[in-house]
Amino acid sequence: MSIALVILITFILLFLYQRYMPVFGIGKMDRNYVSYSKEDVAIVDTRDYQDSFNDIIEQAYSIPVPYLNRHFHDIPDKNIVVIASDFVGKNVSTRILRNKGKRVVGYHMVKD
Repeated sequence: MSIALVILITFILLFLYQRYMPVFGIGKMDRNYVSYSKEDVAIVDTRDYQDSFNDIIEQAYSIPVPYLNRHFHDIPDKNIVVIASDFVGKNVSTRILRNKGKRVVGYHMVKD
């Protein structure tokens, strides 16, 4: 019974780490910087389609978090700025992109 409990606790801790632990090495970007830096970085909008449709960011790759594993190859090989609606979405999308070999340098949080 103790081994099963250790395995369960390990999975719970991994789940909480991936979602709620901040990702180090990325900085918060201003909306103006995101709007004017299209040549230097690839902007990836990881919000839901409904949210990104209401607040369109020009030339951003709109790929919601659940689709990142399948469509990460559509993002060019540049530094990436992640657009997210909350901290959980920012953390999860940054970790997915980094695991796929992409360089995430910043994020922008869009408030509702």
